[in-house]
Amino acid sequence: MKSLVLKFLALVLVVFIMGQVGGSCQNCIELLVVITNPTNGTTVSDMVELKASVVGSLASSVTRVEFTITGGPYLPSILTAYPPSYSTDWDTTVFPNTSYSIKAKAYASGGKTAESPTINVHVNNDIKWTFMVYMNGDNNLESAALGDLDEMKTVESTNKLNIIVQLDKYNESGCWRYKVNQGSLQLLQTLNEQDFGDPNVLLNFINWAMTNYPASRYVLVIWDHGGGWRRKAGEAIKGISYDDHGGSIDTVELGNVFNSIDRPIHIIGMDACLMQMEEVAHQIMYKGYYLVTSQETEPGDGWPYDTILSELKNNINMDISQLPTIIVNKYMASYVSGVTQSSRILWSREVAYKANDLARAIRSNPNVWGTVKEIISSTQCYSYSDYRDLYDFAKRLKDNGSMPTSIKNAAQAVMTAVNNVVTAEGHSGTNLADSHGISIWLPNASQFASGKASYSLLDFAHDTEWDEMLDDLY
Repeated sequence: MKSLVLKFLALVLVVFIMGQVGGSCQNCIELLVVITNPTNGTTVSDMVELKASVVGSLASSVTRVEFTITGGPYLPSILTAYPPSYSTDWDTTVFPNTSYSIKAKAYASGGKTAESPTINVHVNNDIKWTFMVYMNGDNNLESAALGDLDEMKTVESTNKLNIIVQLDKYNESGCWRYKVNQGSLQLLQTLNEQDFGDPNVLLNFINWAMTNYPASRYVLVIWDHGGGWRRKAGEAIKGISYDDHGGSIDTVELGNVFNSIDRPIHIIGMDACLMQMEEVAHQIMYKGYYLVTSQETEPGDGWPYDTILSELKNNINMDISQLPTIIVNKYMASYVSGVTQSSRILWSREVAYKANDLARAIRSNPNVWGTVKEIISSTQCYSYSDYRDLYDFAKRLKDNGSMPTSIKNAAQAVMTAVNNVVTAEGHSGTNLADSHGISIWLPNASQFASGKASYSLLDFAHDTEWDEMLDDLY
């Protein structure tokens, strides 16, 4: 690697001299790219800066550099860096400990590209988990919160697993931070009464827990009532964590919380009703790697923390992708019927892109709008009847004989996208049979009229034509 850097510096010098004496860089070199960090043969961990340098007559026209990371059990990963720094962060904690090769490719004007020599690095992270639970029992779920704490106490924290809880109660003023041990709770801090519906309280807990209990892998569970992208009243965007002595955290605020955290959370869990929606996921996209929650309402007992945490403790070196599936499976096994739970990835906007294409196709065919509205009314729905399964909606469009090819093709693309991003899904009960893991807002006319102002504030509404499609329909 040292020889590559020396060669690169020599070429930089040649380019400079040619420019000083009036020579043409076109005759010298058009484009050269080399990885300057990390260096070849090094061992890396945690967050690593990927950095490249480019020179040549086309260097000023380079629009991006793509780093392709190959190795381990996954498909190659591509991270993109932009001028002028050509630098981006690589979170090695989501990659198994093994060797990887990295190559950089620069894209310049006129379709010109250049590839760097390949470097090799070894990822070696000390596997350690911090499992954070933001437990809002300041409402009618206090007894359920205490019951879930009892479940957690069956699994103690270890030097590889920290189980950290911030608890608020309804019948007692104050706020408590605990480390969960076998059969007991270790009191870490007692705080004054906190409004768990204040996004700053959530942000403060996350930052405190990650600072005081650093790990290579983080899980955050937001525990309480949930209402999808909006609250029960329907008009304000109140998504989760209802504090009866305060407020609640809306979807926009939730996105702001995750935007304020220094690093993505590996697994974001929402032990709450109705939160597995494309609109919610889109708001926190790229701020976590997996989202685990429910399309339907959840029973008060919520997740079975005893079996989930026991599995994690006994298989502490499991791949990050395994825990979301374990949560889904353990949850489904703990209830007989009438529940849903699913896990989806948060590093891909494929579903949003394909939903946008579907919305455009529907908007372009006004002659079938009446049929589309009929299909909406028959699509799999949940306790809020305007929350409906996205895959089921697309499938019904695709299978309808009156739909034009453009809508059928776009609908199939949505179905494929849902399958690509949903990593685990479970549902039980005949009334939930057409669930596939992601809900979306599909209201009727009156529901759209009451909710469209709030919906327009969401990133999903800004980034897609979904709301415009609904406006066309109604």
